[in-house]
Amino acid sequence: MKTISVNKIYYPRKFYQILMTVAFAINTGGQYDHILRFLVYVYIFDWFVMVVVSPVCVILEGTVTDLSMILEQIQYMMVGMFHVLICILFIKKNDAITSNYNLIRNDFIQWSEKRGVDPNETYKKNLRTVKYSMIPIIIVISCITLGPLFTAINDIGKLPLDSKPHFVLFWPKIIKIETLKVYGIVYLVQSIFLVFLYVTTISVNFGCMVFLSEIMNQFEILLEGIKNTFNNHKMEKTFKNNFIDCIRHHQIIIKFLDDFKSYFKWVILIELVIMQLVLTIIIYSIIKVEASVLYKVKIIGSFMFNVTPFLFHCHIGEVILSLHTRLADHVYKMMWYDMPNKNKQLIVIMFQRTQRDLSLNSAIFSGEKASRQLISKVIKQVYAFLNVLLKAS
Repeated sequence: MKTISVNKIYYPRKFYQILMTVAFAINTGGQYDHILRFLVYVYIFDWFVMVVVSPVCVILEGTVTDLSMILEQIQYMMVGMFHVLICILFIKKNDAITSNYNLIRNDFIQWSEKRGVDPNETYKKNLRTVKYSMIPIIIVISCITLGPLFTAINDIGKLPLDSKPHFVLFWPKIIKIETLKVYGIVYLVQSIFLVFLYVTTISVNFGCMVFLSEIMNQFEILLEGIKNTFNNHKMEKTFKNNFIDCIRHHQIIIKFLDDFKSYFKWVILIELVIMQLVLTIIIYSIIKVEASVLYKVKIIGSFMFNVTPFLFHCHIGEVILSLHTRLADHVYKMMWYDMPNKNKQLIVIMFQRTQRDLSLNSAIFSGEKASRQLISKVIKQVYAFLNVLLKAS
């Protein structure tokens, strides 16, 4: 049985190469892969020491007695542990992530060319998205990093320089901060570390954005391929070969999603467990902590930084969940009732393939899946936790 052949073609995409290496520490064949892949180990060290160990030391010092301050340190610990676990997960699931990347730079390009679609169309869209996303990202990072600085300037003569609202991260008191020069050095070091940490989260979410946009583009190409097969080859002998090609294309998409689900389910689990508590603490800090408006700006920036990836991941789950429903509806609307039985059998096979569940379920808690429904559950749980904290205070 003869099908349309697909030639192996490689398209160098510098943005994808750098992004995938920085975000997931995979080998993309880039010139600086060995340097960029080392960054993931720096991420782990940075998140663990600066955001997990440091708050523990602050609490053990005994200088933090206020409930709001203790909760904020716990928030740092949880966020730090979340990102440490994510980095370790990507190292463990390196093969699956590499498989996703290889499908994007090889198979997806081949199928785009076969269907007469510009292989770099999605790549160009992603570049524009990243470009326009940098403005809100810079605003959020500025809120978190500059808020404490302006608070310190505003509090000169009112509060000691080493007060909690004056720092991006509240570190243990290793050195005395009594002058603006010392404060400036500590603040600068913290800000550099923090911006470096943001690279982890931002690059990972841009990586997920690339995966989602590429798979959606291939899905649209598949739907168009099925439509063209029915419109141009319905009663011809070539229908069989062309429709089998659609099945093969669908198999590539399923392969991509299987690899994606193998590690994304753990991301959902970690978010589900940790983010509920983190968001509860952040909202509590916004409501209850008595501090300057600029400190509140920092907390709000922290809230946006933590909640946006979770909402985006639920959006990914919602979009992928709908793919097979759309595919089944698309095939069902085609005029296939008067076709030869052999061709009908192929259509039945495609219908059967659409029955496969594409839900991005959480690991362990398989009943929880990335969707709008999960957002509602998290909101309810955060509300319950928040009530407990407010009553306790």
